[in-house]
Amino acid sequence: MTTYLMNVEGDTLKVNFNQDNRTTGDILVKDAVARLDELINSGQLRGGYLLKINGPISLLISYAFAHKLADLYGAIAVSDTRLNAYVVVISNSPKYKIGDRLDFDNGEITTIPDKAPQACFLYVNNDTFFIGILHQNADGDQIVRETATQLEQLINFGLLKGKLLKIRGATGSIPILTSFVIGAKLAHLYGAIAVFDPKLGDQELDEYVITITHHPNYQIGDKISIKTQAQSLLKIALIGPPNTGKTCLREGLRKALSQYQNLDYYIISGCPDGDGAWHSETFQNHPELAKQLKEEYKAKFTPEFAKLKARDIEVIKNQLLIFDVGGQITEDNKIIMKQATHAIILVRKGDKKALKEWQDFCQELNRPVIAIIESELDGKEDKIENDIFPNFIGTVHNLKRGEDVSNRPTIQKLAKLLSNEILKQSPNVLE
Repeated sequence: MTTYLMNVEGDTLKVNFNQDNRTTGDILVKDAVARLDELINSGQLRGGYLLKINGPISLLISYAFAHKLADLYGAIAVSDTRLNAYVVVISNSPKYKIGDRLDFDNGEITTIPDKAPQACFLYVNNDTFFIGILHQNADGDQIVRETATQLEQLINFGLLKGKLLKIRGATGSIPILTSFVIGAKLAHLYGAIAVFDPKLGDQELDEYVITITHHPNYQIGDKISIKTQAQSLLKIALIGPPNTGKTCLREGLRKALSQYQNLDYYIISGCPDGDGAWHSETFQNHPELAKQLKEEYKAKFTPEFAKLKARDIEVIKNQLLIFDVGGQITEDNKIIMKQATHAIILVRKGDKKALKEWQDFCQELNRPVIAIIESELDGKEDKIENDIFPNFIGTVHNLKRGEDVSNRPTIQKLAKLLSNEILKQSPNVLE
């Protein structure tokens, strides 16, 4: 059974993960390329003026898609639900420019002027290529244009060519749209391209997965292991009862941490509820679309999911990892929580019973609680009772879907404390 689903509807390639057959990134990209080749060879993807790609795409798959499809179509546009539009990521057509938006509803083409400040930076060090995001609020079309411009400069300087290129993020995860641009522009400059997968490897190995290859020594899905020094310092589980705002808090922390530009952090969802990082930003501008897509992407919380998510968390080596878990105290959540080093508890204002239950859960697993945050949905302001790490106590107001909560005082202070703790434990991280 395939691990990645694809079907062609007119000028659109519909894609999604097979929620009943979850697997690791190396197998996923191999299956996706095999399925893509089937569609190309059967004539279902026969080329044309424009191909739109709609649905969730993994980082590894985006590079492989860019390579396989770039020469078949005049332009390729990928859905960005935050913008309610497709963004042109590859173009050989005068009709479409890289970074153009194609409206979901009417197909209207628009070019939105870039906003200051600069959104991303690229650099190469020997055979490793780094992509960094300077501010998390940047729109995908701006990041795409900046990526294309900076890539051309590096190529013109002769800095990008060789047998093998390894790609990784300099500031956490890499935007999918950016990866299409990079994959298309670099595919024929290297014998093979491998992309870092933080969910593979172990504490002393970084794993890169081959996503593009013209070289007989490398096959799609092959893993390249690079010995490294274990770096993880804090793996923090964001826990508490359901419907308290854990997803909102997670995304608020993600944006608040982005101001510390050299902080090596990573934030993921530990739940199969369809609330990926994309969901909060989509909900702000297009709530009905966000609700629809959440239902499409939602999966079941099973022991298999818990074991795979625990494996992901175990091998991630960023200095700071934050992940949320389901809102029930269950054996599945226990499997995931065992990979945490610490916990942050979020409960409703005044819910002492729930607080005690989750404190006991952490005590059972011997995971220290570094922050207790009360959610006051109808509150008017944040309150910080204790701002000393690791005993942070505060209240955050109006954790509601569609709200950008990253500037709330409680979230800003917690982000600062976490970044300071990483700096204290690893002095070179933020220099």
